[in-house]
Amino acid sequence: MRKLNQKGSFIIFLTLAFALLGTFIGFAVDFGRAYLQKARISRLVDGAALAAAKVLKGQADYEDEATRAACDSMVMNGAPVAMSGVGACEATSGAPFIVKVQFEKKPVPGGPAMQHVQVTGTEPMPTTFLRFLGWMVPGPDFSTLNVRATAQAAPERPVDLMLVLDRSGSMQVQDPSGRTKLEALKCALTGRGCVGDGFLGENFTVDDQIGMTSFGQRGCGTPNGGLFNGNICTPETPLGSPISTLVNDINALDYNGTTNTMEGLRTGKTEIAKAFADATRTVTRKVVLLVTDGQPTALRLNSIATCQKDPITGADLGGPGWTDPNGCFFVKRNSSESTAMSDGLSRFRLNRKCEEEFVFPGPASTADCGKTVFGSGEPNTLYLNQMAAARNAARDEAHQIRELGGGNVVIFVIAIGEPTPLDATARLDANARCLLAQIANDKAMIEDPSSNQQTGGCAAVYTTTSDGDSHNDLKNTTPDGTPATVNTDQQKGKVFIVDLNGDVQTQLQMIFNEIAALLKLRFVL
Repeated sequence: MRKLNQKGSFIIFLTLAFALLGTFIGFAVDFGRAYLQKARISRLVDGAALAAAKVLKGQADYEDEATRAACDSMVMNGAPVAMSGVGACEATSGAPFIVKVQFEKKPVPGGPAMQHVQVTGTEPMPTTFLRFLGWMVPGPDFSTLNVRATAQAAPERPVDLMLVLDRSGSMQVQDPSGRTKLEALKCALTGRGCVGDGFLGENFTVDDQIGMTSFGQRGCGTPNGGLFNGNICTPETPLGSPISTLVNDINALDYNGTTNTMEGLRTGKTEIAKAFADATRTVTRKVVLLVTDGQPTALRLNSIATCQKDPITGADLGGPGWTDPNGCFFVKRNSSESTAMSDGLSRFRLNRKCEEEFVFPGPASTADCGKTVFGSGEPNTLYLNQMAAARNAARDEAHQIRELGGGNVVIFVIAIGEPTPLDATARLDANARCLLAQIANDKAMIEDPSSNQQTGGCAAVYTTTSDGDSHNDLKNTTPDGTPATVNTDQQKGKVFIVDLNGDVQTQLQMIFNEIAALLKLRFVL
């Protein structure tokens, strides 16, 4: 039998092996080049998508400008293209690089659906080795590869932000650095006394609208920091004012009396409602930022009829027959360190020319317009009822704010701690935390299971505080229907806690940075 030529067979096998190896090496070279080209195109379309999304503002009216921004971004990053129409850029030289800009309306958290942008870049790449596949696989053209990359971006949503700032007397308490709480707040917001331009100067542009109202005895002041004595509160700085005006008005704030949280929120609510009514602001993120250091100690009532009655029992309080139909406001007087000291309560006409005092005990007194003093030999239940009514009113105002736009307003609360000796209506204990959590719709704090009465949430609400206040109102739905639980149909906000034993300004700056990141979040999908 004749033997096979094994030497010749080996040479044939080796030749085929080298040819196959060379082919794989060739494929690796071509695909490696394609990978690098795709990485370059990816960088181009990423930048183009972000540029287009910023200009797009989530609205269909800006698609032409967004396309131009995408094409210009490509040019700035080295791609020879020019806008050829809405949604397209084409190569001006070299390979036929094609850029497609597409727009699609998508739902976003906390607001109506908004236009998103997708940028796709495609560029042919001549092959070196893959073209030889055409010899073995008839039909497809392997002389070029179309290298493609896609990027999607959501718009950077403009913000309508209303600041509601506490300037009550307790805001002049100092932290260990010697700076008062209000001065620390001014510093962190505006940069006054700090390095940089603060929260306002560093995070917002002309596309955003910011406003401010402050609250003390009333829920607003005047732009020069004075006390407002009129009927309907208007903010010191309306929504949409220049940042420079806002900075000046914040730095002009001065301390004033007690804490009318509910009227401050009401004033802010009016401005946010105007933003919802503005057809040019349909896609903006609507936000209220409340900064305070305790519980409300004042209450605005809307009519003489309500002013003349106990807000909880409905009992007639008597007093002169005021003719001003616009109402009045009640404020807490004196401290609340004990039941004996907590019965001070005053009722003011809105023009503040007349006042009635409810005190325990109540000596007779007169004032410039015959001030009446209502005294009693029993603990003053009116004080406790007014404090409960003030909390209920603040919860109701916050609920109405969050309900605007179908539940699309976010409320953030920054709570600055209180020092000792503790005041039952000011300290940042579980009562205050629970109230502020209900204002913000903060799920974590409302449902915090901790029973610690200093650091817990709604589960740790006191049975009775030193001033005799049970705070049972925080455990129940308000008479106007605001629940004590988390409202799942409204945006959930957050309460941020500032420890007065530390540097308040530094803590505020960190919180503002976190809030800015939440407000200006841009999604790249």
